[in-house]
Amino acid sequence: MGLFGKKKRKNKQPPSEGLSVWMDPYELSQMHAVIAAIAPRVGLEWGSGGSTKWMLENVPSLERYVSIEHNEAWYEKVRDQLDDDRLMLEHVMPNVPSPGPTWETRAEHRAVKAWRLACEQDPSYMVDYVARPRQLDVGPYDFILVDGRARCPCMREGMELLRPGGVMVLHDGQREEYRATCDALGAVFLEPWASGQIVVMRKPEQ
Repeated sequence: MGLFGKKKRKNKQPPSEGLSVWMDPYELSQMHAVIAAIAPRVGLEWGSGGSTKWMLENVPSLERYVSIEHNEAWYEKVRDQLDDDRLMLEHVMPNVPSPGPTWETRAEHRAVKAWRLACEQDPSYMVDYVARPRQLDVGPYDFILVDGRARCPCMREGMELLRPGGVMVLHDGQREEYRATCDALGAVFLEPWASGQIVVMRKPEQ
């Protein structure tokens, strides 16, 4: 059940240039409120891009931010546009490669969608991507954003990597394939939302 009323839907349009945040203002303001409340010093995200740039520009408490990206071309774009000593940007290839980078035909569209769903259901598809933060000399994390591939495995791993009282945010939480994992982790689904629902999970204090 949401916290702020009924949801509002509209089509999400990805940015054509630069590193823009792929969130509606509803969702970005919700995430910003969560982050402001905890003032994280150490953060992690699976899925680099506009959120990486936004975090570095809008969270002055950050001392270290780890960002894990599976797509090599997108990783290089982020790397070339961001120059910040606080950022640790990591590229980790999927263990089972995506069938293709484009959605130009119906067959390609179906194949990529099937691969993305398999990444949620079979941890072996992106085991190295999910495991990479644990291999770094960083953490525990105050804040984690899950906004890339293999979000269910990332959420389960992320809860282990959070400090007690730390917070994890999932974007696009309305997708059915994430629901069981969110429920198991005690997630709160925020509303209203327009393009991708914000879901918040807090690690209990010990």
